[in-house]
Amino acid sequence: MSGFQQIMRLFGGKSPAFTAPLAPDMPFVAVGDIHGRADLLDQLLEKLPTLAPDMPCVFVGDYVDRGPESAAVLRRLRALEMDGGGNVICLLGNHEAMLLDAIDSPTESAKFWLGNGGNKTLQSLGIPDDITPKDLPAALKDALGADVLSWLRNRPLLWQNGNVIVCHAGGDPERPLEARRGHALLWGHPRLHTSPRQDGLWVVHGHFIQATPHVQMGRVAIDTGAYKTDRLTAARITREGVDFFTTSSTK
Repeated sequence: MSGFQQIMRLFGGKSPAFTAPLAPDMPFVAVGDIHGRADLLDQLLEKLPTLAPDMPCVFVGDYVDRGPESAAVLRRLRALEMDGGGNVICLLGNHEAMLLDAIDSPTESAKFWLGNGGNKTLQSLGIPDDITPKDLPAALKDALGADVLSWLRNRPLLWQNGNVIVCHAGGDPERPLEARRGHALLWGHPRLHTSPRQDGLWVVHGHFIQATPHVQMGRVAIDTGAYKTDRLTAARITREGVDFFTTSSTK
């Protein structure tokens, strides 16, 4: 928090408004949380060449859990990034982090992950729900395969284009946006929704489900809850503004 913000809070004032212009170096697209909805992802990918031709495409994380086809989503995204010539960027979400924690520290982390939708990922990988924490790491490594697991472990926490940063959960608006897990990039921060950033950076994020995508105080929120609403949203971001487009399905 800046000294000015501390003074404003001390005397009951409000933080300054967000006034920075939207200034990406190049137009790009950001895609919200997929959560195992390979059907919606495929629909979106069919539209992108028309809606955002030759633009970089950034996925904000949470590819797995809750939805039925997590394994298919991971393999599809990895292939896209491998073939994308640097134009496809897949970030780490908190659900990918939970999956990796369940592999690395199953005794402490497996129950938490499975209780947050990880059971759906197990099903998509053909792993029984009643597997023991002891056997879980080996089963996940075998089902995911070395290539996908290595790819998951190397997902970046953020991506920057001009004064626009894309990350999974938006970060703490009163701390620098750095690629560190302690900066609320994966799990978010309560101040994200009430305090605009004062460093001139715009933030595009998912994680927090919205009834409709929106732009507010320099934030672009694009998680529309695909796994339960049947709607996957992307944002096309240019210096002229933000356009949203959504794919939907009735299953």
